[in-house]
Amino acid sequence: MPAHCSNRSRFPTTALAAVLCSAAGITITTAAASPFHQDPATQAPPPTAQTPASAIAFTRLPPATARLQLLDWIQKHNIPADRAAAAAQLWPDNPSITQLTAEETLDRLVEAFAAADDSVAQLTKTCQAGQLPTTQDFTGPRSDPFCRSHLQLWLARWFVQHRCHDEALPLLESLNPEQLADPASLFFYRAASRLQLLQPGPAGNDLTLLLNNTPDIPPRFRAVAEMMQAEVRTALNSRDGLPQVARLMSDVQRRLDLGKADQPVQKRETEVIDALDKLLKELEDQQQQQQQQQQQQNGQGGGGQNMQNAQPREQGGTQGIRGDGRADRRELSENGAWGMLDKQQEVQARELIRQQFPPNFLDAISRYTQKLAEQKK
Repeated sequence: MPAHCSNRSRFPTTALAAVLCSAAGITITTAAASPFHQDPATQAPPPTAQTPASAIAFTRLPPATARLQLLDWIQKHNIPADRAAAAAQLWPDNPSITQLTAEETLDRLVEAFAAADDSVAQLTKTCQAGQLPTTQDFTGPRSDPFCRSHLQLWLARWFVQHRCHDEALPLLESLNPEQLADPASLFFYRAASRLQLLQPGPAGNDLTLLLNNTPDIPPRFRAVAEMMQAEVRTALNSRDGLPQVARLMSDVQRRLDLGKADQPVQKRETEVIDALDKLLKELEDQQQQQQQQQQQQNGQGGGGQNMQNAQPREQGGTQGIRGDGRADRRELSENGAWGMLDKQQEVQARELIRQQFPPNFLDAISRYTQKLAEQKK
């Protein structure tokens, strides 16, 4: 497994056209709950972005100090002599240790924990094989705050790099940056998870702590963090409408890609459908208002003719799809048909999309519905 993420975490944005197909009654299911049990009583409360920037700086745990704490952990928990020697060998008492970066220090610590403990060894082996860890035991020597905090950070980093933000965030939320060899990774990966899970406010706080209160940030962290700050501003300024629907659908797609299915995704799905119902109703109201204004401007004499001219537009637009804002859930067919819509209604919906959105949207919707149908096979 690579020591760190060589590329910035990705935040896919679903095409706006794709989300419109959900208005046709598409049902999406996904996501599993995190199996990692946290004990808040053993964790120190983490600092927040409310502290003035000039009042605190989160410096890394020096490698020499990390070495001493590791040796103390080995002695305190009576690690067998052969395992203790294997772990200590990774941390020789020479100047080369002081040259380790923060990320390298974290990796070296976890490597030493794995040399000393079978459970950690199995965890690292599973991750290095690219497999999702299903359980994690923070008991015995692993319950020690020094060991546990660095294991949590290392494992959470792996989860974020593999887009498993639901599993990563609980591990990261309880960590105290003042106790870590790599506080920059804590703020960076926690911000990434919070942004992906539609928590732009807390994500912005983490980015502030990273960029303003953490010395020696890796250049790639700084570059990506500045881009994430722009995404945070966009998210905070567009909490409604199609941009928010697109973010919801992006999160649903991520969970589908991971093969998950549980209540959180069904909740996201309901939020998407409700938002789309609201948007479609607003489009209908806007179109009706424009027609009424046009009729009033033309006066009574041309009213009948205007009504006659408006009929073809209504038949190609929103007529027949008005309702109370509720959509029955339907399973997708394998050919990607539009949920509960019959052929005539599908034609009307396509015409509405042609009027309101760019021409490539219909092709995107067809590909999207077919993909969702394949997920249900």
